[in-house]
Amino acid sequence: MEITVGHLNPVDSAYQRGSLVFKRAVESFSKGRVQVRVLPRLNVSGGQLIEAVRAGKLDIGVTASGPIGELVPETNAFDFPYLFKSRKHAYKVLDGEIGNEVSRAIRKIGLRNLAWRENGFRNITTTRKPIRKPRDLKGLKFRTLDNPIYQTLFRLWGTELSSIPFPALYAALKNGRVHGQENPLGFIIPNRFYEVQRYLTLTGHTYSPALFVMNASRYERLPVPLRKIILQAAKLARDYERNYLRKNQMGFLRTAQKGGMCILTKKDIDLSAFVRTSREVYARLGKPYKEIHRRIRLLSPRVP
Repeated sequence: MEITVGHLNPVDSAYQRGSLVFKRAVESFSKGRVQVRVLPRLNVSGGQLIEAVRAGKLDIGVTASGPIGELVPETNAFDFPYLFKSRKHAYKVLDGEIGNEVSRAIRKIGLRNLAWRENGFRNITTTRKPIRKPRDLKGLKFRTLDNPIYQTLFRLWGTELSSIPFPALYAALKNGRVHGQENPLGFIIPNRFYEVQRYLTLTGHTYSPALFVMNASRYERLPVPLRKIILQAAKLARDYERNYLRKNQMGFLRTAQKGGMCILTKKDIDLSAFVRTSREVYARLGKPYKEIHRRIRLLSPRVP
């Protein structure tokens, strides 16, 4: 039996590394009864990847949660700016009852979320000028996720948005179709955006989980012992990927610097202005998520 796993990132990305951990675990635990084929750098959008898994053209897909928001509005709750205070806060939410509730909602569209993998905190890159305050973004042609939360945030900050599938983003940055974009370091560095962007601003404006979704019919047709193997391997992939991204943050920044990027840390920017202006997203779109956001905030670690 063969299971296919697809994603949009290159072979040295966290998505690929985590997927290979999944592959090795499934093949080992099943004593070779199940073989896993990992397909990196698929030339599709995140939304198209989700549709491929739903249609059964691909067994499992790894992608940001943003593209699924139109189909499963519950997933949008995690995309609001400055909601998660730390990785530990995010893990407590995603691996607990709230994450389980949202995963159950995802089943309504024929997908089984095997585990909440990680993209990480998202940051801004630009070509024309450094971004120290939200107003510095005004008038820039910009790419973000095709998701109402992200689009509202960056329109509030004054950007002119373009819808560009992720595989086409490097070329769009290089040819000037857009002046900037936002992604976690674990996407910016493996995709070599430092070759076509001058400035990296560490806004950390959202924490982005990754979906690890399997076609639900395919999952349910598996014998129960194989389902358990799939879920166990998915958790190993999740834990590996999170640890890899956490340990490599400084290495990513060194690579960006060596590649010629000017890095603006939180000490170099008006972070309070980014936080303050982002609250309007909650005012405009937050009403359906008020209760889940309250529960998420209650799980934030207490600062002594």
